[in-house]
Amino acid sequence: MKKLEQQVVAHGADIRPAKEDEITTAEQALRMHFSTEYKAYLSEFGLIASGATEVNGLGVPATSHLNILSAIEPLRDGKDYPPQAVPLCDIGDGYYYLYDNHQRKILTWSMINGVVATSGEDLEAFLLRIVFDVK
Repeated sequence: MKKLEQQVVAHGADIRPAKEDEITTAEQALRMHFSTEYKAYLSEFGLIASGATEVNGLGVPATSHLNILSAIEPLRDGKDYPPQAVPLCDIGDGYYYLYDNHQRKILTWSMINGVVATSGEDLEAFLLRIVFDVK
């Protein structure tokens, strides 16, 4: 995730790298195994906040709206929430970007309609585009 790291530094984005025990605890609490790609994101960045864009993760208190443990709770009640997915960010109007740890895909998901789109981007490419508008 070198390109993402470069953009974080260049833009002065806020990050909160997560410790390995925090990642393991989150996996246990959510009853899922994070992909290698997602673990790398969490350990290197934890979460990313730049301007008005906030990407969920770890490295902040569990009660924070940016912590995946609190952000996922109300979403799991939505239609067909993918069991191995974690929320990346709120798009608005009940739509969210999710990261599916099993498929290693970015999903666009709605509380009412379920999964409405799947992206072919990897996590780093998605974050570069969404947070920093780098294609």
